[in-house]
Amino acid sequence: MEEISHTLVNALAITSGIVCDGAKPSCAAKIAAAVDAGILGWEMYKNGQQFYGGDGIIAHGVENTIKNIYRLGKEGMRKTDKEIIQIMLTT
Repeated sequence: MEEISHTLVNALAITSGIVCDGAKPSCAAKIAAAVDAGILGWEMYKNGQQFYGGDGIIAHGVENTIKNIYRLGKEGMRKTDKEIIQIMLTT
């Protein structure tokens, strides 16, 4: 459980800035980047490297980090979603 938790926190720290833009080709690349981040997160943990609570949106504990990511997606991305739609409609 500890290994999974630290791997997840590391991967979330790496990928939390990825924004869905509704474009199918870039979605595939973002999925690949997330898989790579998961592998890197695991390798970091195995080598004694990790992100800590207070590093950006990373909190103490995997559950609290997930809550922060959820908040970022639910509240923080509202305006971003609208802006992405406007960009898509005007280009």
